[in-house]
Amino acid sequence: MTVGDIAKRLFLLLRQMDAEAISRDASGNRTGLSDYARHVRRDLKRPQNEVEWSKRLAQLLSLDGISTSTEVEYPDQSHLPKQKRKRRDLRLQLPESETMSIEVKGAWSDYWGRSNLIYRSYLLHPLLPGLDDTKTHTVPFDLLKLSGLRRPETEFIGLLLVGFEKLDDPMDTDIATLRNLAGLSDWCESSDTWESVTVPGQRVHCWFWHRIADSKWSLPMFQN
Repeated sequence: MTVGDIAKRLFLLLRQMDAEAISRDASGNRTGLSDYARHVRRDLKRPQNEVEWSKRLAQLLSLDGISTSTEVEYPDQSHLPKQKRKRRDLRLQLPESETMSIEVKGAWSDYWGRSNLIYRSYLLHPLLPGLDDTKTHTVPFDLLKLSGLRRPETEFIGLLLVGFEKLDDPMDTDIATLRNLAGLSDWCESSDTWESVTVPGQRVHCWFWHRIADSKWSLPMFQN
């Protein structure tokens, strides 16, 4: 599997995970991909979806012959904000000894609503003013973590964003804002969307951005 094949494979595996999460929560609702952690970790009160997505993706990718690790520490953390999680969600071993480091993020606009402060903060802080500045596990801060990686630690960096939207209220304009303000237009981008097979009225919308890990790119809002 080449670098160009990664996005397609990730989307297929996420579809598989959506279909396999058929258990129900305490209210009787099917979990699906959007509540996948509750499907696999029924022993926890507040399981984390992004953590469980990463674990399952690593397992499935490894079955495909792509050795994949989770929770891999960043070698240099001096440029990172104060936060507990300073590890990569996924590190893939690709052909010809190349590696790709990926951060995995979720966005639940169908649950919170697209104007909700929590939803917008996790997606866009600190790219826009007026958001919750206490949030450190945001998409832009994940990009900041990736921006410090260089060869030979990793050859490629990637961001997998898993969105959940209402059928009549897509996230496209929010993603356009993220793309423009974070400089993602310079990355290779792929996307996929499907109506959830487990959660009625929900559409899963995924994006994957990747690029070579080098010093030619940095987040605009963190440039001096």
